[in-house]
Amino acid sequence: MILIAAAVVFTVGNLAGSGKSRAQRSPAGRQPNVSSAADPAPLRVPAGPIPGYLLIADRGNNRILLVANDKRIVWQYPSGGGPTYPFRFDDDAFFGPQFRTIITNQEEQHTIQLLGFPNGRLRWRYGHANVHGSTAGYLNTPDDAYQLPNGLVSVADASNCRVLFLNRARRIVRELGRAGACAHAPPRELGAVNGATPLPGGGTLVSEINGSWIDAFSRTGRLMWDFHAPVSYPSDPQWLGGGHILLADYTRPGRALIVDTHGRVLWRYGPISGPGMLDHPSLALRVRPGLIAVNDDYRDRVVLISIRTHHIVWQYGRRDVKGRARGDLNTPDGMDILPTARALTTPAIRAMLERAQAAPVRSQARAAVSLTIRAAPFRLPEPVERAVAVPWNGRILVAGGLDSAHSSAAGVFTLDPVTGHLRNIGSLPRAFHDAAASLIEGRLFVFGGGSSTSSDAVQTFDPRTRRGSVAAHLPRPLSDLAAAQLGGSTYLVGGYDGRSSRAEILVTRNGKQFAVAGRLPLGLRYPAVAAVRGEIVVVGGQTATGVSRGVYAFDPATGRTRLIGRLPVPLAHAAVIPVGSTAYVVGGIDSGGTTAGSVYAADLSTRSVKTLAIQGAKVADAATVKLGATTYLIGGRRGRALTTILEIKSARATGSS
Repeated sequence: MILIAAAVVFTVGNLAGSGKSRAQRSPAGRQPNVSSAADPAPLRVPAGPIPGYLLIADRGNNRILLVANDKRIVWQYPSGGGPTYPFRFDDDAFFGPQFRTIITNQEEQHTIQLLGFPNGRLRWRYGHANVHGSTAGYLNTPDDAYQLPNGLVSVADASNCRVLFLNRARRIVRELGRAGACAHAPPRELGAVNGATPLPGGGTLVSEINGSWIDAFSRTGRLMWDFHAPVSYPSDPQWLGGGHILLADYTRPGRALIVDTHGRVLWRYGPISGPGMLDHPSLALRVRPGLIAVNDDYRDRVVLISIRTHHIVWQYGRRDVKGRARGDLNTPDGMDILPTARALTTPAIRAMLERAQAAPVRSQARAAVSLTIRAAPFRLPEPVERAVAVPWNGRILVAGGLDSAHSSAAGVFTLDPVTGHLRNIGSLPRAFHDAAASLIEGRLFVFGGGSSTSSDAVQTFDPRTRRGSVAAHLPRPLSDLAAAQLGGSTYLVGGYDGRSSRAEILVTRNGKQFAVAGRLPLGLRYPAVAAVRGEIVVVGGQTATGVSRGVYAFDPATGRTRLIGRLPVPLAHAAVIPVGSTAYVVGGIDSGGTTAGSVYAADLSTRSVKTLAIQGAKVADAATVKLGATTYLIGGRRGRALTTILEIKSARATGSS
């Protein structure tokens, strides 16, 4: 994958559900007779968009990770004493047909290795570490190795311009192309090959870098068809079935595309800037109907993209940050899926996951008691409630709200969370309160809100130029709504249109164009909202008939909303603090109009809601913003508008987060 490569409107319903992933096509095989650990805790597969667990070839860190929806690492290679054979620059990693093995190619090391799973033992290898060649036993920048159902291993021997098929005795039994002849004349000659994916029936789907060719070969090596891909650098094509092919465009800005066998584009994802932009994506893989996973190599993350909404709904790795610590990646270049059914029904895998589960469960228990709430050593100069706040360059942008005279404000301020210094840097065109806000490409966006009536205005403020403007309009006037950001998208939840509470969840990437991403089971005003482990959690809120106790999780990948649990008391005007897979609910007003003092923990993985025995924060309608392990509740009200700023330290400080 590391070698030298406009939106199209299309109805994607047939793409979202057609065909099967490579993992789903693999034969079930016979289960190994391995007993599980003594008295293990019942295995809980964390809920989320991944239908099981995600295998990641973390190339820059020379390791393979298996991660869960809650982003916990449940398996890795190498572990303990390190590898028994050199393991550098692991470009890809795929499960074998029965999920008992993982095959991985080390591109710049010029080797491929077959590992036992989950024991991690080296079972087979081909090539010579750090020596490239074209004679028997040698490879030159191998890519895309697969263990096939018939026992052979296929590999794109990229710089040798061929695809090899190897047996257990390390002998070449068949090849497409030939070493030293790098031209598009299939099947005798191929250009530099960076993808060789198995096809149903024993065929092979090949991508050639030069000329951007995609070739399909039969089981016997006959060319069935080929075409020029509409990309500059085709990478790792995947057969989806029904004449559809998924591939990545390995460039900047990169793209993921679905095309037909003539190269016509059926679906495309490829923002040219911003958080959603891809930088040299090497592999796109359908992980379930309607959901595409992409290795975003040079942005150091793996992202999951909804086919329907074109939005990132989950990611592992911090965007543009290389690292090896928990939650970090360094140039990830390969991936595969371990399905839930396989995890639950294979004794050896299940035992491994049960053992891995134990430590996070203990850590989660510590997280519940480590949440601390205290007043900051500084205050606002004037009281304010129902304002908005977003993080910006290590500081906090605070805007709008109601003052002590219940007048709407338009001012924009920066708050230094270290010194408490508050600085007026400008204003928005219209005064507002009860709006939602997010930071998009370095600018503050304020959605709707009210003054005398609900507004449809989308106001924006650039803190660098200190200029504000009305940038767009919502589909309808909305106040009393809430916002959460996830994967480069902003989700606007509920609200009031001047006549009734709304149930829609709107989504936008640029703050100017909106789509309906999903719906709540009922209309809500003043809900508490936060992004938690790839989902949008919605807590409480005001309904048409009263205050809600519901805790819901909206999955952007599917557009579905599920009930997590119910609060002990109805609650609105609260704040939500995400820590790991838990949403902590702080403050708010109950159905009797009393400011709440309890703290509740809603755990997405266990679908439980608990009351915590810690000192709460009696505040409602505070502007809420999270910076690192600290969440700030700015202003708000408790009978009247407040000047206080609360600091809530999350469990991240104890390492559980």
